[in-house]
Amino acid sequence: MVAADTKMYMNLLQRWIHGASPYIKECHDRSELMYYGTGDNGWGVQTNQKAFAAWSTAAMDPRFDEGTAGITRETAQSMALKLLRFSLETHWEGSYRCTDNTRWGHTWISVLGLERMMHGVEALEGLLTEHDRQLLRRVLISECDWLLDHYEIVGGLYNKDGNNKPESNLWNGALLLRTTEMFPDCSRAERYREKGLQFLMNSISVPADATDSTIVHGKPASDWFIGANFFDSLALNHHGYLNVGYMVICLSNMAMLHFMYRRQGTRAPEALYRHMEELWKVVKLCTFPDGRLLRIGGDTRVRYTYCQDYVIPAWLMIADVLGDQDCERFERGWLEQVQLEMDASGDGTFLSARCRGLSQSSPLYYTRLESDRAAALSMGLAWKPIAASAKPGKAWGLESADLSAGSTKTDSGAIVIRNASGDSWHDGYHGAYVHRGQLRTASWVWEAAEKPQGLCLPNDASDMAEWKENLAVQLKGLGKLTEQRLESHDGAVFQGGFLTWGSTLIHTSGLLAEGQKDHDLARSRIVCAALPDDQHVIVLQYTSALERSVHLHEVKGLHLVVPNDLFNGDQRTYYYEKGERTLRRDSAAEAVRTDSLWINADNRLGAAAIYGAKELTIYHPGRRQIGLKEKWNTVGVEGMLHADELCGPFEQGLLSVIPGEIIVDAGFVIHVGDSSETRRLALERSEWLHGPTGNLRTVSVTGADGYTYILVANIGSVTECAAIQGPALVNVVTGEVYPSEGKGSVELMITPGTAQLLRVQS
Repeated sequence: MVAADTKMYMNLLQRWIHGASPYIKECHDRSELMYYGTGDNGWGVQTNQKAFAAWSTAAMDPRFDEGTAGITRETAQSMALKLLRFSLETHWEGSYRCTDNTRWGHTWISVLGLERMMHGVEALEGLLTEHDRQLLRRVLISECDWLLDHYEIVGGLYNKDGNNKPESNLWNGALLLRTTEMFPDCSRAERYREKGLQFLMNSISVPADATDSTIVHGKPASDWFIGANFFDSLALNHHGYLNVGYMVICLSNMAMLHFMYRRQGTRAPEALYRHMEELWKVVKLCTFPDGRLLRIGGDTRVRYTYCQDYVIPAWLMIADVLGDQDCERFERGWLEQVQLEMDASGDGTFLSARCRGLSQSSPLYYTRLESDRAAALSMGLAWKPIAASAKPGKAWGLESADLSAGSTKTDSGAIVIRNASGDSWHDGYHGAYVHRGQLRTASWVWEAAEKPQGLCLPNDASDMAEWKENLAVQLKGLGKLTEQRLESHDGAVFQGGFLTWGSTLIHTSGLLAEGQKDHDLARSRIVCAALPDDQHVIVLQYTSALERSVHLHEVKGLHLVVPNDLFNGDQRTYYYEKGERTLRRDSAAEAVRTDSLWINADNRLGAAAIYGAKELTIYHPGRRQIGLKEKWNTVGVEGMLHADELCGPFEQGLLSVIPGEIIVDAGFVIHVGDSSETRRLALERSEWLHGPTGNLRTVSVTGADGYTYILVANIGSVTECAAIQGPALVNVVTGEVYPSEGKGSVELMITPGTAQLLRVQS
């Protein structure tokens, strides 16, 4: 693979300058000011700041091509100055106002846009007037004074408590330190530095820091500690779910300050890199080979944007500091996907092909996403040469890391476990499990963005990943919103896989009829087992109505969601018992009834119904249905990604459900492999075994390693005895051996709501 270089960044940014021109406006009463986007306060200001950074970085590059950009270099530089001046003049220190007649600044987030634009200021520095420089100084010092005098540093593990502040602590601390470097003569520089360090020490902070005696900047780490924002596992509960994306955002803001120090040839404070390596190992585990993030906990926003974009500066920093050579491959792969999507848009924008509806419903949101990508690419343009010249290790305050073997540990145990069977990670609070082997990526997360959700994918199939209630029963009630609320979960990891189980209540809200109250529709119990054979995942689903009658619009069992959009060439071919079907993204909506107990997508990913489903259906919605989380999508904007949904059962229409009715009771095996293997799984399917009260479900699968695996689950409320015919069994989780003792069977006691994964002893 050819190494990514600044030519790729430059080409993409020049094309974007051409496409972004319609979104730039001149202020009607101040011709020396321009803004990109809407010019509003808040995200409007930050959108303009990010666009400025991209515009100026490209305009000042000696390779700027006027034909590609559609404007002359002088015009581009003049526009960059006007974008910067709008940002500075609309601050409290300036002489103008935003388009909503307000001034910006002095908030917990106002520093973020400044941090994301400062490399653009560095690029344009030679063209700034004395007035520009003085106003920039006043703006930065004003923000630092506000942070010093009015902002309390906090930290907390749980989003619901309001103190989970890893990213904002990082960017606020970064600006305080940046300002002391830029203006060492300012009267409060030492106080800025002290508070800046405390912000950094409480950004990627973990509970173990509270008792850490390591000396950092002259005192024990525990003396700096205010609150933990990350779990000891390095899981992050930002926005209330396992948020891989914001783990990246933290690394990206770390990179922005890192490259300021690198550019001036000085060493950054040790506090900046606090827990960087441990966090990177988790993020790296959650990255596909082509650079796309493996967001095991899902996303509430537009897929493949924002957090995905800001992984670019993170990769450059990690390559620079730790010498991780895989970052080059990630970078190149992601830039190729950016180019693919830009080509599909065809108008010089990054996202108009997938986000045209968003651009009409919310120009602010749309331009915010466009400027995120542009800003991140401009960081690549600015910092790639620095990272490429790195001599990783002691020069930047860290020993060069070995990221190829072993595990990284905190006081609470291993972060990422690496062994011959692959890489594993687990977080107990979120019920998060992930295992990546040579062939298969498998994960399950209970406390997810659109909970719960699992994945079983080929390792290199990033275009097959979708999170929205994937592998979980999906119901749609009569309310505007139907979502799942977590009741309980548990499970365990083992070498080569994991086993987990739990239950959710499916709730509908926002009903049309006056006086009709929001209510629960059903309880859903799920068991998921990733077998230690690097190929198969078993999912058992049991969903039943509660003690009331309800109406439903949709029932989707299995619910294996397969994206079908521009990243995979806008088409998927599905194979099943009696034929095959190619579905194009833009074809009309339909439900393809296969009359088959198995389906395989593109001869890469298959699913077989083992019990409970009469057939599998391919639901092709005929529209981009994957978008903003429904509870946030108050304007009803269309989605930004098309996905097919493999279901069993699949029902639509007005459905009436009586109290206690079983809605879905089915078991499935999902696997990485071709259609012949999927067909074999369906032919060898086993029936579930009934205990005394009929609450046991048992599935056996012959693994790719030649072993027979048996998953036994108790969906009831009392302990059940499972009698498994055959020789001795091995508990895959504990390693305990259960002999048959001449009875011809093994009897196991399965407690309510739990499961056991067994291997037949050879």
